[in-house]
Amino acid sequence: MNTPPPEDIPADIAALIRLGTITEVDLSAATCKVRYGDPDDAEPGESPAIRWLTFRAGQTRIWSPPSIGEQVLLLAPDGQLGNAVAIAGVVQDAFPPAGSTRAELIAFEDGATISYDPEAHALKASLPGGATAEIDAPGGITLRGPVTIVGDVAIQGKVDATQDVRASGISLKSHLHGGVASGSQKTLLPE
Repeated sequence: MNTPPPEDIPADIAALIRLGTITEVDLSAATCKVRYGDPDDAEPGESPAIRWLTFRAGQTRIWSPPSIGEQVLLLAPDGQLGNAVAIAGVVQDAFPPAGSTRAELIAFEDGATISYDPEAHALKASLPGGATAEIDAPGGITLRGPVTIVGDVAIQGKVDATQDVRASGISLKSHLHGGVASGSQKTLLPE
């Protein structure tokens, strides 16, 4: 391993990596400001607007901006705060862990959660009252396995079923109507 020349090493090694707290977030510029230093100091420092680290930022991109008050690790190459990056994800009292089991969990500010429990093999999305969900898939959606719907269903378009359809125990396929003339007469359901 090559050792950098002494002039490339900052005089204060602590300037390379610092703990800090997000004080400002600019969503349109995808930057934030970070207060660092001991909170008891008379003059803690604050970074200029810097970028935050995200899981992916290439052809696949993930957008999850940091929260004001979130604790981060401030990584400043060469000790230059203008080139620093905020690395989020430091658990703290203000934002405690979202879970306490092996289940993976994303918890949102409004109470919505998405979780997967590998022990129970269960995926769950939970939304707060009044929230909505939408899947836009022009090519179609395929669900495999039994489906249970609790609540009303509105369908715009036709419904095709390869098996029987039942409503309150009455079969659409084998339901018989009385009072029909014999012979070639058929009952016709209104459209």
